[in-house]
Amino acid sequence: MSAETHAASGGMFDWTLPASDYCDPALYQRERKEIFARSWMLFTWSERLKNPGDYVSGTLAGYPVFVIRDDDGVVRAFHNVCRHRGAQLLEKEEGHCGKLVVCPYHSWSFTRDGALNKAVDFGEGIAFDPQAWGLYAIDAEEWRGLVFLRIARGDESLIDWLGPIHAMAADYPLEQQHYFMSKDRDCAVDWKVYGENYLECYHCRTMHPGLCQSLDIDNYRIDTYATDKFFHLHAPKRDGGLTRGLYFYRFPFLMLNLYDWGSSIATVEPLGPGRIRHINWYFFNDVSPEKAEANRQSAEWSAQIVTEDLDIITGVQRNLEAGIYTRGPLSPKYEYAVKAFQNMCRDGLAPKAPLRGVAAE
Repeated sequence: MSAETHAASGGMFDWTLPASDYCDPALYQRERKEIFARSWMLFTWSERLKNPGDYVSGTLAGYPVFVIRDDDGVVRAFHNVCRHRGAQLLEKEEGHCGKLVVCPYHSWSFTRDGALNKAVDFGEGIAFDPQAWGLYAIDAEEWRGLVFLRIARGDESLIDWLGPIHAMAADYPLEQQHYFMSKDRDCAVDWKVYGENYLECYHCRTMHPGLCQSLDIDNYRIDTYATDKFFHLHAPKRDGGLTRGLYFYRFPFLMLNLYDWGSSIATVEPLGPGRIRHINWYFFNDVSPEKAEANRQSAEWSAQIVTEDLDIITGVQRNLEAGIYTRGPLSPKYEYAVKAFQNMCRDGLAPKAPLRGVAAE
């Protein structure tokens, strides 16, 4: 019998990950570099970057970054750090920087494509190569109005990373949808605890009465694509229910809920071991004032389900950290996708080629 299975009356079950995996600072740093930095991560949406010089700044798994529309209309992304003394270049969450990105500390300036423009009054006879001393670039690509970034450079394209999701979502009108509202929450929950909760409906009858009125829970299922590292969630609609669409979870933490009339698009910003920011954007085809109240009610209905999840898994996280619970059994009937998710976590920490664009330990 392997260490991962255990005999019970009538069959076998798999174990969860050890409780310590959800709160270990050293493991989190490995996840940050080996899993997060290697993955495409959803960062913003294209409508915020309409014109050359428009930018959005923020963090990805603890890395301060920004994206900017360059002079040719291409979205580029960089670490939000000056090459001189490490100052933060762009302090606002979004804005327009003009022709140059100028450091607020010593006025070094950089072009929109990241090259060094000028090291102001640095010293007589000293010249810096504009490319060698340009900003630290990261990968950036757009997909159907969404902007994704990747810290470690030069691996598979965003389309390849999305895999079958790209074709499966082709008929849903993302490009016709417009941003309506956000619901962001900082939570004392590990990113893995959140992912595992998302990938099972064992808890749905207990935790989500509103959802169960809308969905045919008896026919709910999750298809696991281990090679492509994504999950296709099937949630058939009951008569009169609000939900009908296409639902994906792409490892490590991209959630796409797509409908003909709008989308609920979510991701997680890991803030440390046992801490996340849950980020949820709501887009609709029609964002006119006449539809505002109906759109708000739809978004709030979705957000309430997330609230129900976060309330219970915050207690899960506390108990994982308390030192009594060590691990538990996974239901082969309901929690097979959780097991697949945990295998992806293990695989993500397997030895790989050195990272490009990420500092060594």
